[in-house]
Amino acid sequence: MKPTASLCLTAALVISGVALQANAQSSSSACTREGLNSVIDQYFAALQAHDPSALPLAPGVKYTENGVETAIGKGFWQTAGKALLTRDLIDSQKCGTHTAAVMEEGFDPAKVGPVAASLPGMEPKPLPEKGTLRPILYGVRLKVDGGKISEIETMIAREDAFAFNADGVLATRNQDWESILPPEQRSSRLAMMAAADDYFDMFAAEPEVHTPFASPCDRWENGTQTTVEGLFTLEGEDGKKAEMHAHDCTPKGLVIRNHGPRRFLVDVERGTVVAFVHFAGSLPDFHVFRMRKGEVDLVNAVIGSACKSMGWPPEPACKE
Repeated sequence: MKPTASLCLTAALVISGVALQANAQSSSSACTREGLNSVIDQYFAALQAHDPSALPLAPGVKYTENGVETAIGKGFWQTAGKALLTRDLIDSQKCGTHTAAVMEEGFDPAKVGPVAASLPGMEPKPLPEKGTLRPILYGVRLKVDGGKISEIETMIAREDAFAFNADGVLATRNQDWESILPPEQRSSRLAMMAAADDYFDMFAAEPEVHTPFASPCDRWENGTQTTVEGLFTLEGEDGKKAEMHAHDCTPKGLVIRNHGPRRFLVDVERGTVVAFVHFAGSLPDFHVFRMRKGEVDLVNAVIGSACKSMGWPPEPACKE
């Protein structure tokens, strides 16, 4: 157990108690699975209409895109197209949601920086003409207080993002991320947070922790499957190269430090947990982990363009 474990457990219990009390005091059903699903539907309808005015927004609601605080109605609100694929995570204990999506957007070279090779040995695809509708990767976290949206955190990956391949996510549309699991296949909330948290501490030559990965386990990063034998090797901060292996989600051997404090939302019923991190201290990132019978078997990550911070206060990384 890490030194912060007991403190985090206490914090989690306090948060849980506060959430339950708030839910009991509220006359709305916003923090039920059904209520939060309704908020997600409202959000995407408003986003695709380019009009946030229909949303139940709390006074002082905060909105960020890739770590930068932005006025609601600006940024992606002005360019969003239809959703081609969505996967929802509902955390009724924290009254929050996360949706990983593939969205249409007209290509604008002003929104895309210099495009490097997607991965070592892989050449980038030609850029489309301005205005061409194409898929991009999108994630949104919503926090609901008293039936109103108080926080909106979004991450967007376009052609200049690491390993960008939106079509690769669309090709996984048959993966099941949203079915309700039978109780015997579920893990505890803290076990799921621990598995997600340990993943980032495994970016080391010899990690002291271990996420319980299934065999096989597969991972997609910005739509590129990175658990393919011999696909690529990456150089860590120690100057050593680490090869990614087939159907093996461990990052062991790739030394990358400073992922910053992690924040989590957990959907115990669906067996999914999302971690929000400032990857390597420079990139806005969310990783969604699918957990079945105590093991992580699928990982989906979206990494946006570089930013100074995630724009949100840290939360303790909790352990059992």
